[in-house]
Amino acid sequence: MARSGKSSRKRITTPRKSRAGLSSRQTKRGFLRHPLVRWIIVVGLFAACAGLLIAAMVLFQYSRLAATYDITAAGRMPMESKVTDATGVLVGYLHGENVGTPVTLDQVSPHFIQALIAREDSRFYQHHGIDHRGLIRAWLRNLKEKRTVQGASTLTMQLTRMAFALSGRTIQRKLLEMALARRIEKHFSKDEILTHYINRVFLGTGMNGIEQAAQGYFGKPASDLTLPEAAMIAGVIRAPNGFSPFRNYEAALREMRSTLLRMADEGLITEAEVAASESARPVVLPQERWMGMLKRQAKISEQSYLLKMVGDRVDEMFPSLVGVGGLSIRTTFDTRLQSAAEQAVSTRLGELENQKGYPHPVFAAHRAGDPAYLQAATVVIENFTGAVRAAVGGRDFQHSAFNRAIQSQRPMGSIFKPLVYGTAFERGLFPGMLISDGAIAPGEISWDRFGWNPENADGVYGAMLPVETGLIKSRNTMTVRVGERAGIESVIAMMEHAGLGELERAEPSAPIYIGTVGANVRDVTSAYSVFATGGVRHEPFFIESVTDRDGSVLYEHGDVNYRVLSPGAAWLTSNILKKVLEEGGTAAGVRDLGFDAPAGGKTGTTNDYQDAWFVGYTSRLSAGVWIGLDQPGKIMEGAYGGRIALPVWNDIMIEAQRIGYEFTDFAEPEEVISMELCRESGLLAGEVCKARGCVYVEAVPHDLIPRKFCNSH
Repeated sequence: MARSGKSSRKRITTPRKSRAGLSSRQTKRGFLRHPLVRWIIVVGLFAACAGLLIAAMVLFQYSRLAATYDITAAGRMPMESKVTDATGVLVGYLHGENVGTPVTLDQVSPHFIQALIAREDSRFYQHHGIDHRGLIRAWLRNLKEKRTVQGASTLTMQLTRMAFALSGRTIQRKLLEMALARRIEKHFSKDEILTHYINRVFLGTGMNGIEQAAQGYFGKPASDLTLPEAAMIAGVIRAPNGFSPFRNYEAALREMRSTLLRMADEGLITEAEVAASESARPVVLPQERWMGMLKRQAKISEQSYLLKMVGDRVDEMFPSLVGVGGLSIRTTFDTRLQSAAEQAVSTRLGELENQKGYPHPVFAAHRAGDPAYLQAATVVIENFTGAVRAAVGGRDFQHSAFNRAIQSQRPMGSIFKPLVYGTAFERGLFPGMLISDGAIAPGEISWDRFGWNPENADGVYGAMLPVETGLIKSRNTMTVRVGERAGIESVIAMMEHAGLGELERAEPSAPIYIGTVGANVRDVTSAYSVFATGGVRHEPFFIESVTDRDGSVLYEHGDVNYRVLSPGAAWLTSNILKKVLEEGGTAAGVRDLGFDAPAGGKTGTTNDYQDAWFVGYTSRLSAGVWIGLDQPGKIMEGAYGGRIALPVWNDIMIEAQRIGYEFTDFAEPEEVISMELCRESGLLAGEVCKARGCVYVEAVPHDLIPRKFCNSH
């Protein structure tokens, strides 16, 4: 019994494996309880959440940006945009891709559709615009190679680039492209996307779309392409110029064979078909034949300063239509006046270059490179609308596309002075008051830290002279003192209000008074128009309206205007500028050249004859002319604005009259009163002023009548 009882007792033990598992779990728990480990986990989770939040914010931001694009543009075939002048005369064409007749999928050889998908986007029918597998694969491959060797753009993303003219290799562009691709996938079916793609994809040498490529390379419709021909064209897509069978037939053959292998890998063709096709050498027709066809069919104008101005502005206004075109763009230009301006520049600068001893390269001898010959720019603006009627950006667009009329910032010199005088007139100065023409004394400009001491152009310094003489004769020292009467802050404010000198607001300097400020011809011309309009500036513009291919008006200009000078100050300044064109003024030569209509204006010449200006206005038009070298340097000895820029202005205005622009007398303020003023203070003359002999009679506009008597004597 005892043995039996002893033997019946069972020893209960814990299996070694279970003890090990328990120990492991306890160790794990202990590890996870370690403060450093817990801190790392928390930080890791926080970083992951932050990363997801940032990614979500970025995706949201680019989704919002993509929503601003007209997604239907991806389904519209590119067309040329027609540009006309203000009277409807054709200026030229933009967005001039000639894509021929669009085709449907059933009008294209199935071989090409298969070759395209195998080569460019094998998962086209599976993804929703973005192939995430392809992205990861491309990223890993590029990381391994430490350079970009593989892309991951789907056909939809490629269509996005084509439709919206997205360029560059930045991450921002890629994110926008992806957001737009998702929108395209939601808006169009897969077959529609494929149709849009094959009709606009660039396939080399001016070929847009499969139909043009089939006709250009092989002289047949896209529906008749053989397997080797289809594979060759599909192989061109990644490098249309490098793999073009016109330019590099052997490279095109190599890409054709690579495409055939891809098709086999994707199960689209058999190994037997590959074997039968990879030795083929498709017959490619001569490139000259295609170029002749393209020339006969295309509506692409030779680029010009005007067309580039219009194209850049329209692309800025409608970025989603850049790759689509089909617009009717009505501009403000007058092609008759434009021709006159171009001819005036060509003739007058040609005469300068033909002068004996002319020191620079001449236009006729230019062959290549940046032009070193003398350049000019001119802009003609309608005063009461701001419409740009003519703009010359240089002597030859083919030599240089840089538009000197709107892009070049050159020192204005003396043509800036009228704004200084206009500002001073608003603050109590009058044309008949006296201002010293003497040299600027040390410390006279109290706020100037550099002790600047301007010189008069002739080196002569006079005594007290009427204020208007300073502008008529372009006296520097008088102008500085007039500017000081107005105050530098007021002059800068007026300058900015007139559309000039944005860079000068941060650090004023005394030389601003005599035109060290840089500006372009359009802005200066617009600023001068206020002297003809009674002080109101109409923002310059050259796009009147834009209509799409369906006849819907996308844009119509609305006048933007504001007051720059009071009517009285504008009138007083204009009266002086009219005298600049009369005997004794710096632009008196205009009357000898034949222009006799009422006008005002100002010459300008910068130091060492580097820039020559003339800006003038009539009752209807204002025009500015600049002449100089692209790399600033001395034009020639005696190259004053009144000598070399004024004749260009004269020729333009005489032709404007001949065309039919009427120039009448300038309007006067509603009420002008002759008043006795003190020559020193500009206030109403008192008895002491009369006794001292400093009283004179001034024609004073009603809005500038002094309200106080002089008591400064």
